Formats: sequence, structure tokens, C-alpha cells
Amino acid sequence: MPDSPMMLIGFLSDFGDENILWPLMALISLVLILQGRYRIFLYYSALVLLVFGGTLILKLCFEACGRLPGQSLYSPSGHTAGTTFVYGGAAVLFSRSPRTCLALAFGIALFAGCARIALHVHSPAEVAVGASVGLLGVLFLTLARKNELHAPEARAWLNRPVIFLITGGLVLTMVLHGLRSPAEAWLEYFSHQFVAPLMRCPVTPPAFQEPHHHDLGK
Repeated sequence: MPDSPMMLIGFLSDFGDENILWPLMALISLVLILQGRYRIFLYYSALVLLVFGGTLILKLCFEACGRLPGQSLYSPSGHTAGTTFVYGGAAVLFSRSPRTCLALAFGIALFAGCARIALHVHSPAEVAVGASVGLLGVLFLTLARKNELHAPEARAWLNRPVIFLITGGLVLTMVLHGLRSPAEAWLEYFSHQFVAPLMRCPVTPPAFQEPHHHDLGK
């Protein structure tokens, strides 16, 4: 593929880096609090822990034994999971039509996954696992939003916090875009050093046990 399309794909994919996702999630949480939506805030916080914690556990387990010959699933795509959940979840949280936004989340997952494959960062199997984790989080969030909309105490939201979210989100993405987090390399090292002894790893040539660091993040 020509350099220009690849550069564009890489540029768009960088919006899913954790250096952007975590500040965005903090901003989303702040807006929920400002709107007085404390129950959905707690639900959202729990799902953040489940989605990112689940991705972390999957990475630790799959990466422990290093890359094996012919292995298609080594490092589940946390980038795809995070991008799907954060952006798809934000649409669900601040929309009057959560089901429509759930469909949007599928589109986000598809784009994020295809971008990671095109950039040769992850295999189809790895992005499929990541997309599944992210979409599962969005699905649970959609169910929570459906209950919130039908609650007797449901009321119109204040416009100002939503404007604050949009403005703050744009500023954050502009300032933090392109920054690389070393967390992926640290996670891989931790998995090889401390999780591998607990796993029954097959005996492989030393070349397949060397840590593999992704240049483009998760």
C-alpha cells in the first residue's frame, strides 16, 4: 500500500493509544459526575476495569510463552479493545439512541482492527479478540443506558457538561496524539519473566523466546 494511505491509517489509529484513551475516560467520568449521573458513572467505572483488566489478563497469558512458530494469536489487541470501548462507549453514554450507537461501535471496532492489521501490528485473530472484549463492554454499557433512559427520575441533561466533554476531548487528542506508551513492552517483559514460569510453555528454539516489542503500541 502507498505510503500516504499508510500514514493516514497510522495517524487515525494513534487516536486509540492509551495515552489518549485514559485521559478521555477521566474526562467522560467527570462529565457524568457533573451531570449528576452517579449510578451510570459507577457502572462505567466498573466496565473500564473489566475491559482493560480483562485485556491485561489475556495479554499476560497469551504472551507468556513468547512467539511460537505458526502462532496466530500472541498478543490480543488492547488497542482495538480500548478504541472500541472508549469511543463507542462515549457515543452510547451521551446519545438518546444507545442501540444506534452500539452499531456505531461495531464500525469503530472494524476500522480499529483493520488498521492494526494493515499496519502489521496484529493478526486478524488478535484484533478479533480485542474487538470482542471492547464490544462486550459497549454492550453492557448500552443495557445500562437503556435502563437509565427508562428510569422514572430520568431528566434532560445539562448541555454545558457535554460541550465541555467535546471541547476537552478535542484538546486532549490534539495535545496527546502521537505519544507512545512504553506499557506494552513492560507488559510483555513482565509476562515473559513472571507469568511464563506458571504456564506450561512448549520447548521452542531460543529465537522464538525472545521478547517482541511492537513499534506502534498495542
